Order: sequence, then C-alpha cells, then structure tokens
Amino acid sequence: MTSSLCTRSDGDPRRLPGFRRTYAPGRLTLGLGFPLRTRGDAAAADELDAQVAAARAAEDADFAALYARDIPLRVPSFGDVGQVFDPWTHLSYMAAHTSRIALGTAGIVLPVRHPLHVAKAAAGLDRITGGRLLLGLASGDRPEEFRAFGLEQGERGERFRENLHVMRHALTTEMRGVRWSGGWMHSADVVPKPLASSVPILMVGSCQQSISYLAEHGDGWMTYPRDFDAQRRTVARWRELTAAFAPFAQSLQIDLSENPGETASPISFGFRIGRNALIEHLGDLQGIGVNHVLLGIGASTRPVREVIDELAEHVVPHFRALDGEGRHPVRGLEPPGRHASEQGQMADWRRGDTRSP
Repeated sequence: MTSSLCTRSDGDPRRLPGFRRTYAPGRLTLGLGFPLRTRGDAAAADELDAQVAAARAAEDADFAALYARDIPLRVPSFGDVGQVFDPWTHLSYMAAHTSRIALGTAGIVLPVRHPLHVAKAAAGLDRITGGRLLLGLASGDRPEEFRAFGLEQGERGERFRENLHVMRHALTTEMRGVRWSGGWMHSADVVPKPLASSVPILMVGSCQQSISYLAEHGDGWMTYPRDFDAQRRTVARWRELTAAFAPFAQSLQIDLSENPGETASPISFGFRIGRNALIEHLGDLQGIGVNHVLLGIGASTRPVREVIDELAEHVVPHFRALDGEGRHPVRGLEPPGRHASEQGQMADWRRGDTRSP
C-alpha cells in the first residue's frame, strides 16, 4: 500500500484541531466526562441516544472536549461502575455524531493494554475524527484489574514506561523494529499512522512517575484538584519543566446547586457549588495557569440536561472552546477571577477534600 494512511508525518500534534480547540497559554476551557449522567437521572440516561444528545448539547454550547474513562472491569467495591463501554468504541460512536468537539481519553490504563493495540486504536481514532483525539494515558487504580490481567500492582509504573515507549515507537516510525519484555516487532509495522508526528498525549494523574518524567514524555498533564496554593505551586513547577507550551489541566467534580449564589462546600474531588462561585473559582484557576478543567457532573442531584444547559448559559461563555488561534470567540466573556490569596467563599473547599495523584 502507498496510501498516506501508512506514511509517517512530521506535523506538530499541538496543531491538530482537538488540541487547538482545547489548550492555549493563558486560557482556560472546559470539558465534560462520559457518561453524561447525574444522580438525578433515570437509568435511561445511560442509553446511547441520551448520551449523544448530551454530547451534541455540549458541543453546541462550546465546551472544548468530552472524555471517556477506561474501566476494563466492573469492581463493585470501588464505588462506581464508571465507563461501561470500551472507550475506543464509545468515542468512535460519539465522533460519528459530533463534528467539532475534541474527544479525549482520561485515561487509557496503559499497563494492562497491549501497546501496539493502543497505538493502532489511537491513530485510527485520530484519523477518523480529523485530529480531534486527545490521548490521555494513566497507570490505573483498581487492584482487581491488575490481577485479572496478570500484573502486580507494584509493577505498573515500570510497565507504563515500557508500554509508552513501544506505543510511541509504533506511532512515530515506519518499518522499524522494537523489542521489549512483552514481545518483538520486526519486519512489520502498525498502521494507520496519525495525522501528525504523533497523537497529542496527556499524562493523567501521576502515572506512577515523577513530574519531570511526565513533562519530558507528555504533551500535557491532567491532574487532580489540590489545595489552591498547592495547585499554584504545582502549575509553577510544571512550567519550569516544560520549555514549549504544554497544557496543565485538572479534573473537578461538581454538584451544581439550583441556587446560583450558593457557596462551595466540599465533596469528593470537588464541591457542591452555585454557578457564581464556580465562575469565580474557574477564573482563579485560569489566573494561576490552569488551561483546562474537566468537569465531572456525576455527583449532581439534578437532571443532566438541566445541569449542562445551566453551565452552557452562564458558565461556559466565560471559558469557551478556542477558535484555533488560542483565543476565545468574540462572544466569550472574560472571567471575573480573583487574586489567589483572597479569602472568601472558596476557603472551606480549598482546605477540604482534594486529592493528589
């Protein structure tokens, strides 16, 4: 075959549409995580038609990205089923029903996946979506999964590094062999090749690695909420380690109150909050250099479309998806962020239930 699908590119993955829609220096955009359901929804919210409708609403509202988690096994003791559909299948389906919004994984559990399969699936989805894929990679956190796939939990950091090396090699070379502890590829190649020199790779959580490793091997980092001053220091350290722009993103769970003026109170990985305080907090995060926030709405007690519609009308206009040149569209508003040292309605949450990777 001589198709361009099989030919390596030298293009910069940071110039792909998904990356440019989501990340730019000095800007903050918003994403949502699948499944798009809340505690206020009936079981029917898991049906694909409902998920497609919610995804289209998010795209129309100028959310920057949608993310699928990688949950290989149902583990009831963990507390949630998580992502039911395989992320590659789910995102491919969503790609066929959307046209602009970035589609990310948050993140593929690389230690229990074959790196050549991950390379092929990622490059394929990158091609199918026209460069909308954001490939988030993680080391996993459910012990039952490691045992089921023949891996000791303590080995996942080393396996992550090895699999990342093999995956990158497969994405970025043509007909060049590679040998690792799990196999040997020779006289063969993985196709298709991605649209650029690689797909944009985001490190999700710690990946059982040092921050310097994450900065060296990732195109960006998605981490967890921390105490506000700790997050400011973490962003600053990330910037010290990354010469070129590499986005700093974080997740944030919210239970969006019906009262716009409700102040923040802690929940796991985030807070219950009214939209006014949420806008202020997101503005603060933008002020310390956070480029993107993946909002989790699963803890919300209101119906999912009600939550998305309120965010779309009142919150997203301050943090719209980018126009491809690192700017919010003209109709976007500047967020009313405050200086990070100010006290006030966010103080309780900043001392509350947060998690470091």
